[in-house]
Amino acid sequence: MTAQASIPGERDHPSLALVNSRHNSRSGVVDHLPSPDALGEWLAWRSLVAARHRGGGLVKADLDAALALRDATRELLVAALEGREPAPSAVAAVNDAAATAPAAHQVRWDAAGGPVRSRSAPEATDVQRALAAIAEDAIALVCDHRGDLIACEAPGCVRLLLKDHPRRHWCSTRCGDRVRAARHYRRSRESAG
Repeated sequence: MTAQASIPGERDHPSLALVNSRHNSRSGVVDHLPSPDALGEWLAWRSLVAARHRGGGLVKADLDAALALRDATRELLVAALEGREPAPSAVAAVNDAAATAPAAHQVRWDAAGGPVRSRSAPEATDVQRALAAIAEDAIALVCDHRGDLIACEAPGCVRLLLKDHPRRHWCSTRCGDRVRAARHYRRSRESAG
């Protein structure tokens, strides 16, 4: 998986990264999850599944579940941004994904002899556990970080981010540069006319 520019909030919130895995670019819509193999890479790159899922092992049903969760999560987050109630189907999809792999806290002792807390969902597949973690993160985002969630203000950009600075309005330097260049061009034309 190729490294992408880090969008504020994606590193700590896999649900935000999932939503932003489909976005616009100069050449059209970019979807980083076009196949089950790409999903395996994406999940492994974010340490949500074991590295053995890189390059294989996932099926179309796994991809379909991830894409449905992506759409539902986008609806949930955009509704929170807009101050409206999300579509009931989106709420149900996120809640269902979270409930697919119910996890319980467990304790084990590591090699150094200290306690380590982990979560286990033994009845679920790796992908179900990963999607449940993403759904739980989406719930946390919308409930606990709604005030920090913003949409990139660049025209045509559909990415969401967590505001990490009061003056931050764009998901990337590229989007910020585009907006500033357009503003400069508009001012230049107005003063020339």
